[in-house]
Amino acid sequence: MTHRAIVAVFACLAVGGSMPTRAAQQPACSPDGGLNFICDVQAPEDLVLIPNTRWLIASGMAAGSGLHLIDTQAKTARNIYAADAPSVRADQRRYASCPASLDPRQARLHGLSLRPAQAGRYTLYATNHGGRESIEVFELDTRTATPSATWIGCVLTPDGLAANSVAAFSDGSIVATVLTLPGRTFEDLFAGRNTGAVFLWTPGSTAFRMLPGTELPGNNGIETSPDDREFYVVSSGLKRIVAFARDNTTSPLRVAQLTEFAPDNVRWIAGDRLITAGMIDDEPLCGGAPTTPEGIRCARGYIAATIDPKTMAVTELARGPRTLSFSGTAIAMPVGDELWLGSFTADRLAYRPLKR
Repeated sequence: MTHRAIVAVFACLAVGGSMPTRAAQQPACSPDGGLNFICDVQAPEDLVLIPNTRWLIASGMAAGSGLHLIDTQAKTARNIYAADAPSVRADQRRYASCPASLDPRQARLHGLSLRPAQAGRYTLYATNHGGRESIEVFELDTRTATPSATWIGCVLTPDGLAANSVAAFSDGSIVATVLTLPGRTFEDLFAGRNTGAVFLWTPGSTAFRMLPGTELPGNNGIETSPDDREFYVVSSGLKRIVAFARDNTTSPLRVAQLTEFAPDNVRWIAGDRLITAGMIDDEPLCGGAPTTPEGIRCARGYIAATIDPKTMAVTELARGPRTLSFSGTAIAMPVGDELWLGSFTADRLAYRPLKR
């Protein structure tokens, strides 16, 4: 299986090509399996919470899905970077090598990262596979009653590599994962052999460069520490989250080992913890743990867990059963007394009580 085929299978199951979305086949929008839904949000693979608000931003991993603003109180969703009225203001100084604005009709966005910029404004980063392989950058403005997003630039990934997730440091430097490098296979990933790596871009640079020592089996989600000294990388092949020092990546600092699921995205949350989520391996109706494209597409339950970044101790936060209404769980995000779930295959967002 080629590099691009692996990305299509594992990282971009819902974005088209030879693997159509499951939206037309999915059930009605009634509660199921202990979950409630906001429907008609195509492939909301990742979620970020705008701090101290009721608002979530959801990515759209299907072509043209865009960015979605989720009101967690009203239980509504609206597109804030859509084909009918995209807001664009190119920052040609910071992103001088970006060739053009992002076409919202082609955009296939996931792997989000949110960093504070100025009062009431944030910088939002997203990996993109629509029209180009890139990290797309938006300004998120929360100074009005309803937040808005404006596209401001991009950084192309080296040699057209497909980035899987992105995170940023406070100085605007970007780290991005590549799940599989050319010549690496799907079988390599599940056999525990290194397939991907982390790449770094710094403001003023013309391109990303690979960070030595960050090669892992299936480099997936990524997050930076609030003090900018560390970053955390998911290895889906090893079911691990690996901590690296920003100034020396030659060997890992610490490792969190998960057991029942392969983590996908990872995000920093309140309480100085990381959160991750993924699909349960041991699903009898799917033949056990996924080792093939069909195994990844098979409907599975989910687990969400938190990680202490200092000790790397793992604490299960929530789990739920297999349901045909919602699978492909890729992120969990607590908001108040609810837990919100994103998916790389579903046509909806899910939410449930945080505690039961």
